[in-house]
Amino acid sequence: MLEFVYPNWFWVFLILIPYILFELIIKRKKRVRLIHSRVDLLKEVAGQSSILKFIPVVLRTLVIVLLVIALARPRFSHKRQQITGKGIDIILAIDVSGSMKAIDFKPKNRLEAAKKVAIDFIDHRRNDRIGLIVFSENAYTQCPLTLDYNILMLIMQEMKINEDASGTAIGMGLATAVARLKDSEAKSKVIILITDGRNNAGEIDPFTAAELATTFGVKVYTVGVGSKGLVDYPFQTQFGIRYQKVKIDIDMETLNKIAKMTGTEKARLATNTEELKAIIEYIDKLEKTELKINDYFIYQELFWRYLIFAFVIILLEFTFRIVIRKEIP
Repeated sequence: MLEFVYPNWFWVFLILIPYILFELIIKRKKRVRLIHSRVDLLKEVAGQSSILKFIPVVLRTLVIVLLVIALARPRFSHKRQQITGKGIDIILAIDVSGSMKAIDFKPKNRLEAAKKVAIDFIDHRRNDRIGLIVFSENAYTQCPLTLDYNILMLIMQEMKINEDASGTAIGMGLATAVARLKDSEAKSKVIILITDGRNNAGEIDPFTAAELATTFGVKVYTVGVGSKGLVDYPFQTQFGIRYQKVKIDIDMETLNKIAKMTGTEKARLATNTEELKAIIEYIDKLEKTELKINDYFIYQELFWRYLIFAFVIILLEFTFRIVIRKEIP
């Protein structure tokens, strides 16, 4: 943004009015009487030279304008922001076992709903490192803690159900997430655990993993996904995919205990996509990074350019008087 440090100098422009009037009107009225036999020739020569008379006035006026602008000290100001404050380290631990294929959630199934809501969550975070753990009968780090949200969201979009899994290892998923956070120096360390089943696989039980989380100061938000009662579930047959009604048990008691052990009060159950989105938004509001934003400006001074232009024009006027007008200083 262009600004002037001393704008009051622009009042000096008022002197240009009497100066121009004096040069163009008063001086021109001073006439010299001359007797000559070729008056027509004199008029022709005078007409040609009268245009040249305006050049010094124009040049001096430009010099005054440039000097006044330089005295007003023009400069460009560029606004910058300095952001300080530690962010939150967050691990998303998402169940990818076969039961997540149940189609009681939009747009396609439970996993696709969880992915969509998680991507929206990531897209709204700032200055927080986020990682991704997936678990079924085993747990894997899909993405370590990162600030590169674009890469993380691409990985999230490619996440698929583990068709070969024969169980759900909630404890392993939680323990793996804790391992990713235990050395973090963030002011807050958070795990968001999303599952639709109960722990029936893995070498670490959920409560042992919860104790590890408590030891390292990690909060665990547990979210159960799944509608109550029977749900449509896809089965592959020789005639293609067929849907049957099945009942998938969600161990909310275990999820509640994990939440209480790690300081997040209770687990939350989402029976549809809208409820899941509301729960994640609620967690998002609870875990906000406190940032200090300090505004400062970088200035680019421009006055010296106008001084250079004024100096060049003074040289032009001097050259004009000596070379064109043949005036002797």
